[in-house]
Amino acid sequence: MSLRPTAPVLVVEDDTDVRTAMVTLLEVEGYKAIGAADGQQAFDLIRGGLRPCIILLDLGMPMMDGRQFREAQLRDEKLAVIPVVVFSARPEAEEVATSLRAVAALKKPIRFEHLRRLLEQHCLPETAIPAGATIH
Repeated sequence: MSLRPTAPVLVVEDDTDVRTAMVTLLEVEGYKAIGAADGQQAFDLIRGGLRPCIILLDLGMPMMDGRQFREAQLRDEKLAVIPVVVFSARPEAEEVATSLRAVAALKKPIRFEHLRRLLEQHCLPETAIPAGATIH
């Protein structure tokens, strides 16, 4: 059995069914996972101290969309270090991910083997951001 990080994966997705399915799948795979319904809720969580090992970010959401979330995250140097994977059905998702300095873009429907590689790369215990850690 491989090691899993103590830091959760933050899933930011407005579609309740998709968000629930992703959180459940991650938990079945041994990850802690937290869902947020939009960028504002996700931003409030990380501003409040949540330190996920990675953020899975949908682009199209109400309130604060994926682009707005990532732009706000990048403006805060303490939060900018948290890696983001953009996921979307939009054809321009890869270009948007690049412009937002995301570590990757995944097309919906997501192939879990691609996501698994990203999680292993960014969420292994030695790379995870510990809960409550001060990020410089």
